[in-house]
Amino acid sequence: MALVTTPAIVLSVIKYNDTDAVIQTFTAQTGFTAFFVRGFYKGRKSRVWKAVFQPAALIEIVFNYKNKGQLEHFKDVRILYHYKNLYRDFDKLNIATFLREILLESLKNEQGDMALFQFIYKKFVALDQEKFDPDFHLKFLLQLTRYLGFFPDLQTEGSYFDLQNAVFTFQIPLNPYLTEAETKLFRDFSGMIFAAKKNIKITQPDRKKLIDMLIRFYRYHITRFQIPKSVIILHQIYE
Repeated sequence: MALVTTPAIVLSVIKYNDTDAVIQTFTAQTGFTAFFVRGFYKGRKSRVWKAVFQPAALIEIVFNYKNKGQLEHFKDVRILYHYKNLYRDFDKLNIATFLREILLESLKNEQGDMALFQFIYKKFVALDQEKFDPDFHLKFLLQLTRYLGFFPDLQTEGSYFDLQNAVFTFQIPLNPYLTEAETKLFRDFSGMIFAAKKNIKITQPDRKKLIDMLIRFYRYHITRFQIPKSVIILHQIYE
């Protein structure tokens, strides 16, 4: 058992019973970690816990890490960054909810990774502070693949994108792939993010297509990846 002090992001709050909750987090030092919070719904510190453990909250947590696959119990916790706009801006909140669900599905088997956590931390702070970008979630998903180990290989060429091998090819792959039209949009967007190519104008229909393509991409690389429920809301926004 080791005493750990680590930054973390709150990914979900699950009701354990009428009084207590389970908080699922991703921490820089211990990776995906779930905490049992007694008195979350009822008790003298209920308001404090609800304020600290809000979904997407960026916190610092201190706990004795048992590392036995069981629920951990924290000794101390504090907010690292206080959101100024995220919870009040409808568009930003919807994006944050979607990204949080993506992280919950993507990081369940991830170990501690400071670089990955810093990427997540900086992106959520940017989402809060900067002017709303309707393509923010698309850029986030694509950039996240670099940390998860399956980012697109832009050194390859072709009319089709092989979803399993993350390469472009001129021959129709035996693996699941993107069509020629999908591949062009996917490559142009990937080039804008990874290769500093000129910005392309993303239309609302294109955003819906890119979300669907990126989720398909994730599903081929992450075991038991479930489509986030909030994607339906995003699609409705982009109608």
